[in-house]
Amino acid sequence: MAEIAGRQGLDYVCVDLQHGMIDDSSSISMLQGIAASGSIPIVRSRWNEPAAIMSALDAGALGIVVPMINNAKEAIAAIDACRYPPYGHRSYGPIRARDMIGSTDPRELEKVACILMIETIESLENLDEILTVTGLDAIYIGPSDLALSLGFAPGSSDPKIAQTIDEIVSAARRHKIPVGIQCGDGDGARFYLEKGFDFITVFSDAGLFAWAAKLQLTLAKKKPDDDAVKSKKLGNY
Repeated sequence: MAEIAGRQGLDYVCVDLQHGMIDDSSSISMLQGIAASGSIPIVRSRWNEPAAIMSALDAGALGIVVPMINNAKEAIAAIDACRYPPYGHRSYGPIRARDMIGSTDPRELEKVACILMIETIESLENLDEILTVTGLDAIYIGPSDLALSLGFAPGSSDPKIAQTIDEIVSAARRHKIPVGIQCGDGDGARFYLEKGFDFITVFSDAGLFAWAAKLQLTLAKKKPDDDAVKSKKLGNY
C-alpha cells in the first residue's frame, strides 16, 4: 500500500508509527516501497523520544514528524535528536540512511526535515518560542488533538477551531516557518491549499480504504433502477 500510494503522484508518503499500528520492523519495507515509488518517505514517530527519532532516520526516513510538542524545550529535544554533534546528540549509525542520502558525511546525513506538531493548548501558549527554535524546518497542525485540547470533539466545525488554525498559520508566517496540516480527503486538502498551506497530508490509507470499500459495496448492491450512486469503474484491483 505504501508503494502504491507513492506511485499516485504524491510528493511524500508518511509512515505513521504513532497511530498507524506499525512497528519498526514493518516500517522498513514501507520506507523501501515509498523510496522505490519516487515519493519522499517520512515518518511520524510515536513520541518525542530520541531513540524513536534516531531509529526512523537511520532506517532511511528523509523527514520526521514529532507529535505533541508543547514548548521550546521539547522542540529543542526533538531537533537535537535529528542532528549530529556539535549541533545535536544524534548517534552515528546511518545504516539505510547512508544509501538513501548517498553519503556517510554527518553534515549530509542530517539534512532531513524536522517537523513538529502543534496540537495542544500549551503549544499555543508557547507558539512564538517554539517557532524561534534553531533547526526547526516546519510545523504541522493535528486538527483532531487540537480540537480535543480546545474542548471540542474531533471533526467539530466550531469557529474557534478555524480561528485557532488561522492564528497558528499567522504566527508561522511571521517567523517564516512552513506550515502543514492533516486532512481526511481531497476537498479538505484543497480548502487548506487555497488558504496558503505549504504542505498537506491529503488522506490516510485506512480512511481511504474504508470509504472505497463502502462505495463499491453500495454499487454492487445497487438495483438496476437505482441511480442514487454513480461512480467510475475502478478496475478489479
